[in-house]
Amino acid sequence: MGSENVFQENQEYLIKARELVVAIDDVQDNLEQVRTAQRKTSRSISQEEKGLSDEISSTLKNRKNEIEDGYDQQLSANGAKIRQLQSKKDKKKTERMGNRIESETASLNESNRQLRLKAKELFKQNNVSGFCNTGFFYCMFAPCGAGDVFKLILLILLFCGCIPAIVCVALSYTIYQTGVHTLTYVVISQAIVIAEFIIYFIVFNLAKVKNLEIVNEGRRIRNKVRANNKQIRIIRNSITRDKDESVYNLGKYDEKLSELEAEREDISNRKLEAIKVFENDTKQVITDEITGRRQPKIDALKADLKQLEEKINAMESQLADMQSHLTDSYVTFLGKDLLTEEKLSDLISIMEEGTASTVSGAIEVYKGES
Repeated sequence: MGSENVFQENQEYLIKARELVVAIDDVQDNLEQVRTAQRKTSRSISQEEKGLSDEISSTLKNRKNEIEDGYDQQLSANGAKIRQLQSKKDKKKTERMGNRIESETASLNESNRQLRLKAKELFKQNNVSGFCNTGFFYCMFAPCGAGDVFKLILLILLFCGCIPAIVCVALSYTIYQTGVHTLTYVVISQAIVIAEFIIYFIVFNLAKVKNLEIVNEGRRIRNKVRANNKQIRIIRNSITRDKDESVYNLGKYDEKLSELEAEREDISNRKLEAIKVFENDTKQVITDEITGRRQPKIDALKADLKQLEEKINAMESQLADMQSHLTDSYVTFLGKDLLTEEKLSDLISIMEEGTASTVSGAIEVYKGES
């Protein structure tokens, strides 16, 4: 069709063009609606698939936790029983160990008691002060052994160092609050030390030298007590370190503990087996159940999506043909600007009113009015 013939066409040409434009607009609107439905359906599928995955994941996690919690509660109760029974056993062992120590050291303790009574009677019969029968006296005036020597050194430091220092500090906060009195403090310290040594030697002579035989006999008695105490410690340590519990008659506790340990092992084994069954069998059953319940909806949505995609393809093909026809039959001759429903309607109205009898005439009138 030549351009001159087209421009000589009557209003029927424009009506067909308008119908095609309207039809294209309708197809485009429908296509956009279908594409919106496609996007919505695609999102629904994604949400349903995520929901399926999340439900499977959470359900499997919860079921496994329920299995583990059930057995863990049993293990916890079993552990509490074991600790309670072990505590009773340890308490009973400590009690019977104490009885054993008391029994095996009874003769030595009795010997010590007799020796202490003998020493007390010795000093009493000879009219010697009880002070001379104390550990402090023997440490100060008749030390024997490394222990007494060490204590004596500490006492010397106390009397010759700490006491003078305390006195000097007290004076600095009372009498000598101002000024420097170093020499005074030295003199006072020396005086205290000298006084202590004088007292020491007075007591030494009046208490020890005067009663030397009694003091020496008391030392011999004390040495026997010390030897007995050493033997008692050896016995106590030997009993304490002895790993053999058979002497304490704790068999019923051991038997019950063995039963509880066997029960604990059985619970642990059943827990492992239950988890193994869950991983190998139950897990798949749960997955299949959830999938079977939710998959049909997903499949239906996917079927809808496929139909929508097919519909879109068909509509896009139809739209392409219509736009191609519009371009070939109308755009080429009328131009794209005039190919709208409103403008074509205006052109048709001009021709219907008789203002123009041809397409070209209608266009001239329309452009003139515009």
